[in-house]
Amino acid sequence: MDEMNDMKETKEMGPMLRMLQTIDAFFPIGAFTLSNGLEDYVAAERIRSTSDLEEYLTGFLQIFPSSDLGIAALAWQYGAGQSEADWNGENIIRLDGLVNAMKGARETRTGSIRLCSRYLKAREAMEDCRGLLGWYREKIQEKAAVGFHSIAVGLYGASIGMAQAQVLAMYGYSAISAIVNNGVKLVPLSQLEGQRALLRQMDRLEEAVRQAMRVTEDDLGVSGAGYEIHAMNHEYLYSRQYMS
Repeated sequence: MDEMNDMKETKEMGPMLRMLQTIDAFFPIGAFTLSNGLEDYVAAERIRSTSDLEEYLTGFLQIFPSSDLGIAALAWQYGAGQSEADWNGENIIRLDGLVNAMKGARETRTGSIRLCSRYLKAREAMEDCRGLLGWYREKIQEKAAVGFHSIAVGLYGASIGMAQAQVLAMYGYSAISAIVNNGVKLVPLSQLEGQRALLRQMDRLEEAVRQAMRVTEDDLGVSGAGYEIHAMNHEYLYSRQYMS
């Protein structure tokens, strides 16, 4: 009996490990090159300390369910329990168009498109771009969809049988971890201070995941004006370390 339980638990680890690879900072899609406006906040001296970085993270997590976290949640929802054979994908095509319209800052929009393209190429190279994710890749190649990273992550999580909350928690953690890693370099701050700031956001991340699981398409697009403005300003910085 114990051996059967061990085999079941080990089998359940497979999707989790594949999802961990997807959100790993070393997964070769270039996510580390994006700051999503954080660099302009630092250049404008809006973020100069650990507490400033925590305030940025708090605000980010407040709007995250209405942006990429919510997008990933809807992609998972539309793809969960569906096979490629009986799935027409109209919801995903509509969601893709909505995301293209709602991302106002050019570099944030093109950054997500590039991450999606590189993500799909990496999965294809590993022969792991099948099912709904493979379908999405084909629609992008046919110009029927633009292709956004958050949609691809949600579809991949659904296709490998990961629970929605787990997919969103991992995706959300990777996003705020990247913000912290960028922040400690830009301000600069110590790595330890950055990890303390990250740890103090865990309850807020859990709440963001709960909110994202309840979003509808009508809830998407709610974004902080400050984040959008700084993301747009970043395009015109004289000297910069990040692409957005």
